Amino acid sequence: MISVLHLLPVGADFQTARSVELLAGHLGAEYRVQVRTIGRTGTYRDEIAAGFALRRSREFDVVHAWGIGAFATAVLTSRASIVFSPTDPLTSGHIRWLRAASSYRQFNCVVPSATLNRSLVERGIAPERVHLIRPGVEFSRVKRRRNNELRASLDLAPDDYVLLAPGQSTRGAGHVDALWAAAILHHLDPHYKLLLWGQGPDLDRVTRFRRHIVNVDCLRVAQPLLGRRLDFEDLLPATDMVLISAAGLTQTLPVAIAMAAALPIVAAVTYSVSELLEDHHTALMVAPGSPRAMAQRLLELREDSHLQWQLADRARAEAFDFYALTRFVDEHRTLYTQLTCGS
Repeated sequence: MISVLHLLPVGADFQTARSVELLAGHLGAEYRVQVRTIGRTGTYRDEIAAGFALRRSREFDVVHAWGIGAFATAVLTSRASIVFSPTDPLTSGHIRWLRAASSYRQFNCVVPSATLNRSLVERGIAPERVHLIRPGVEFSRVKRRRNNELRASLDLAPDDYVLLAPGQSTRGAGHVDALWAAAILHHLDPHYKLLLWGQGPDLDRVTRFRRHIVNVDCLRVAQPLLGRRLDFEDLLPATDMVLISAAGLTQTLPVAIAMAAALPIVAAVTYSVSELLEDHHTALMVAPGSPRAMAQRLLELREDSHLQWQLADRARAEAFDFYALTRFVDEHRTLYTQLTCGS
């Protein structure tokens, strides 16, 4: 039996938390999996406490560290094989630290996109130590049927046209641009609304922007409105179209989930998003940082129901091909087994 520890910060981002949850639940009986968190309310109060615990422990064959803090703890204290998955954009300082750590300990990196894979290799991480494993979508959670009761609870009228900006609100997600685009459309037709999940460090900035600059009633933030936590997938039945307004490196899992839901998508062109979507094949693409162009693309797509169906159908098919949960779990199993066998 292979013993795997997932070590991650308290309050980890959606993609990290979901990936750990799926691996803990689906690796199989031949794996003994534990999940431990670092932070004030976690398993360990800080990296120092986690380091002391790992230094004393010999129970794990593999420590999968999510985030640079967990990785630093593991690489300095654990005797187990180490896998590192970045959870935030890596700075030049982080890369220098990774290169320095590679001279001290052997470790493997797992990254969710070819963009990040290429970035690590170009900045000095050995290519044989970097593994591209794309996120896995749990298709059983993806609800496609329209839910009018949910829409009503989100203060959405039956004839509102709802744009979902996927994932958590972060700087990279560019939800301020999505709000600008929705506000432009709202001035043309008050039935246009933008739906946000209600999680992420940039959420307050987006809501302040709405109050002080946009100042129109076109934004719905799901979790505060409902007064409870939601899975991201729970928003899909309230959605008519997806607007991906990413301005830089952003999480790919919410995009893959939107593809799996067979919703028509308009997306800003960035390196990471362009790995998932192709213009006029699975989405309509637009230059990043241009809310006016986003609004125009949304109008074009709404007016062409046949194109909507084509894009959404192809996107769902590609999500099944490239983001299946079984592939995600199998590729991690293979890596963990290789590390344990010493190959």
